[in-house]
Amino acid sequence: MKNHYYIDDIIKICTDKHLTVDQIFIDLQEIHPDVWRSSVYRNVEQLSEKWKLKKVTWIGKKAYFEANIWNHIHLIDENTGDIIDLPIENINMDKLPSNFSINNADIKIFWTFS
Repeated sequence: MKNHYYIDDIIKICTDKHLTVDQIFIDLQEIHPDVWRSSVYRNVEQLSEKWKLKKVTWIGKKAYFEANIWNHIHLIDENTGDIIDLPIENINMDKLPSNFSINNADIKIFWTFS
């Protein structure tokens, strides 16, 4: 079993992208032609559990993974599936208690870009 053998390449593949495990597998095959899909699933799940990848689920219950682990909002175009990361600091938080701090966020906004 090659756990952790592919982790650096998986993180690079997921940088500035939102990918399913199948998409990660296809990209990883270009670097490691002998990679097994089960190894990719195992490595991606372990990276997610250790907060090295962020796991995001939405429509269709598909899971997407990204290397952007900072707190942010996902803007999702319902027509194209395009995803844009928006820093959570861009949201007005004036009405929250003064001692409130965000430890983790999973905010998705679905709309149609025009």
